[in-house]
Amino acid sequence: MKITNHRFDDHWFGQSKDIGGNLDDLRFIVMHYTAGGSGAGTRDYMMKSPLEKGGNSGKEIFGSAHLLVDRDGTIWQLVPFNRRARHAGESQWKGLKSLNQYSVGIEIANYGWLDRQGDGTYKRPETPRFKAKDVTLGRMPNGTEEKGWENYTVEQLASVEAVTLALLDHYPTIHEIVGHQEIAPGRKFDPGPAFPLQRFKNLVVGRGGDGIDDGDGPSEEQYLTTASVNIRGGPGTEFAPLDVSPLKAGTKVAKSDEQGEWYFVSLAKPRTQKGWINRRYLKLI
Repeated sequence: MKITNHRFDDHWFGQSKDIGGNLDDLRFIVMHYTAGGSGAGTRDYMMKSPLEKGGNSGKEIFGSAHLLVDRDGTIWQLVPFNRRARHAGESQWKGLKSLNQYSVGIEIANYGWLDRQGDGTYKRPETPRFKAKDVTLGRMPNGTEEKGWENYTVEQLASVEAVTLALLDHYPTIHEIVGHQEIAPGRKFDPGPAFPLQRFKNLVVGRGGDGIDDGDGPSEEQYLTTASVNIRGGPGTEFAPLDVSPLKAGTKVAKSDEQGEWYFVSLAKPRTQKGWINRRYLKLI
């Protein structure tokens, strides 16, 4: 994928009427879900001006993103990468506030959280009904209530990975990938536990971004896995396993953080994968 003048050469581009000022300090990619059905419908909505979104109310409603990825993998660009989109809202991360001025926003067509029904299916009043096999079970981010979450498609994830790698190649100032739920905790729940966020965070490793193993940092505790075990995108079984799962018994990992029973680890050098493993499957060496 090639980017010229802050636009993808080979994907649809439509200049949204809902954009901010110049994006001069690009540091992050923020992942979102649309919380809706038709990706094309969301695209058309985001193309409108804030006043057009407000309709007869006369109020301005803000909402746009740089990229939108539909369930079939179709990619649409709505805002050039040197202009701010209005995707993050009230947000903060590592001492920075209002992340719109530091980030590219990627929206992914997905309904998000769903309630379990009496017949074992999952839905909200405004969504279709999903079978259990089509959802991932997981807690609301920063909460305890368990929901079903619409699974992302293989085609979507492949497209999101492709555009992410292209952005990282073209804009070396991008050093971290975050979820909307991380920069607006308690207010936003996207992209949710069905999205393999850690898989995308790992794409920055080795490019000079956060989490790079340069060999000169402080020593970390080393462990061996004691059984075949999944390495997950978050500290709990509600988070999806990473693509390298399951790890074989005897796999060497290095711990850099922990939350309760869960350790955040990286595989032995080269550290191209990072994720979470329950400590009961790890033996200190």
